[in-house]
Amino acid sequence: MRKAGSVVILCLVIAGAKAQVNPVEPDWSGKVYRPGRIYPGFYVSNANDTVYGYFMHDDKKSNQKKCRFYVNELDRKPTSEFKPEDIKSYKVGDKLYRTLNYSGGLLNKPLRFLLVTRDGGITEFVFYSEDGEKTPEPVFHKPKDPAHSDPITMSYFGLSFAKKLSDYIFDYPALAGKVSGKEKGYGLLNLYAIIDEYNQWFATKKK
Repeated sequence: MRKAGSVVILCLVIAGAKAQVNPVEPDWSGKVYRPGRIYPGFYVSNANDTVYGYFMHDDKKSNQKKCRFYVNELDRKPTSEFKPEDIKSYKVGDKLYRTLNYSGGLLNKPLRFLLVTRDGGITEFVFYSEDGEKTPEPVFHKPKDPAHSDPITMSYFGLSFAKKLSDYIFDYPALAGKVSGKEKGYGLLNLYAIIDEYNQWFATKKK
């Protein structure tokens, strides 16, 4: 009974954390970038070459599975069509996608293009469920840390939030200490703010 109650509490807390205002919300209104239209952008090959051109701005789910590249804006047919395994990333209009081993669910996670919502030492993405039933899922990735390089979601931190997040940001000891010590303002409901603080430190560290 106690375990079931803990699960309910966890679900409510995670729902509250997801409801935090994300300052960089992808624009799908169609007012600026319309689905089905071609816009300028670039892609990065697996050999790290950056190629500029034009790209089809498709819908939320289609953009996760393929990237249609055009050399010229008025071309009727794409020059190339890439799947996530073919390139590292691409940008169309205002949307930057990167290839990650994440496609929702708990088992197989084939490669998908995930939409970047905030870039940094811990990059935040959004994944749109391909069955159309789930709400958009925030995904976090720490590519420069081999020990924590797998994409994770908010549920990863679970009821052991302080322990797991402090371990996740161990390379910033001052911040990790605030989280592990459960200081005010450093709980699960403050996850986005904590990641922002980490990324600000990470950006300074790189200089």
